[in-house]
Amino acid sequence: MKKISVLLFVLLLAVSLTACGGSDGAGSSPAANSKDEQVSIIITNGKGEIASQWEQAAKDFMAANPNIKVEAVSGAVGDTVNLLDKLTASGKTVTMAMMSPDSIVNKYKDFGIDLSGEKWNEETVYGVKDAEGKIAGFPFSIEGFGLVYNKSVLDKAVGGTFDPHSINTRDKLKELLDQIKASGVKYPVAYQTENWSVANHYSTQFVNQAEDPNTIVDQLKAGTFDLASNDIWNGYYDTLDLLVSKEYNKYGERPLGKYYDDAHVSVGKGESAILFNGNWAYDSLQAVSGESFGFIPVPVDNNPDNPLNNKIAAGPTNILVINKAATPAEQEAAKKFLNWLVYDEKGQDFLVNQSQVVSAFKNNTLKVNNPLGSAIADAVVAGNTMPFSSNYVKVEDWGNILAPDIQKYIAQKESRADLAKAIETYYKSQK
Repeated sequence: MKKISVLLFVLLLAVSLTACGGSDGAGSSPAANSKDEQVSIIITNGKGEIASQWEQAAKDFMAANPNIKVEAVSGAVGDTVNLLDKLTASGKTVTMAMMSPDSIVNKYKDFGIDLSGEKWNEETVYGVKDAEGKIAGFPFSIEGFGLVYNKSVLDKAVGGTFDPHSINTRDKLKELLDQIKASGVKYPVAYQTENWSVANHYSTQFVNQAEDPNTIVDQLKAGTFDLASNDIWNGYYDTLDLLVSKEYNKYGERPLGKYYDDAHVSVGKGESAILFNGNWAYDSLQAVSGESFGFIPVPVDNNPDNPLNNKIAAGPTNILVINKAATPAEQEAAKKFLNWLVYDEKGQDFLVNQSQVVSAFKNNTLKVNNPLGSAIADAVVAGNTMPFSSNYVKVEDWGNILAPDIQKYIAQKESRADLAKAIETYYKSQK
């Protein structure tokens, strides 16, 4: 009987030890599980032009984080949202998606988690807020737009080294255009009129007259903002009238058309000097010649002290958003990837040197090597930027609904008063 009791005690002790201890298998402790458990995440990339760099970044990150498996999925250029929808529809949970900043207050307003407490916010002012005012978007890339100029043409026109900051009024811009003509360039401007350019970019700049552009958007939705009597809104169209005029614009006789490629060739070769575009235009310009290029801020009036006349519109154009539907472990893995982009040398190198992306983070001292990207980076460091105004509107609506009215205005087939009414009518429907 005593032997049976001793045997029973030994068996019970063995079971107890097995339940409490063990360093492997099903009996491993929670701490060991969390340390060794593999986590798989899916991250989408909407910048198709950096697909190979994205894949290499995932490999480098996994090498530093062997317990995290990253499936890096890239879509075609400009097809970020469709890629997310496609994967979601197929039953996959995308852990982190790249999307446009306006998406987190519009189509994907319920998608992202709160990133306000993440350490990387200390290194940037470009974290993108959701409708509740919380940081939900990690600023992956900074881009900007303004009047792109061919440096050699403008140096010749002014008889020395051209200073883009010297053009801080509309009258000074007109004087510069006259100087360019006098130097032998018949049409100083090559103005392309694609819907995204004339609407989403050029025609949204007026919202920057408020410290928070959302203020103007909210007033438009409430029907309390009168465009026709607003000096800034009118000022941008007074400048546009100058840029698209028959006197200065290569396409002035027929201002509407598919001029994108021709405009870049013209400015790249120096046949014209100026076009309205962003730093993404460099590849097209570079393909033509090895000329140097820069940005002139778009002047809105004749007050040289107006900040809008001295700043380039710049901000995040692609953000990374972590999915609320992902598991806590997957979300933490995605956060590690974001920290890797900000703090790890290979992450920083991937952003700037490999992807030629202007970093939003002040601790990243690397610089892109193309002149337009470099000009944006320098403006960011100097504080000579204003918000990227397209981030405060529904870009699809501006491109599809409002752009035709703006194009009619450029072609002088619609009055400015009619254009103001069209924009106000649109916003009143957005309540």
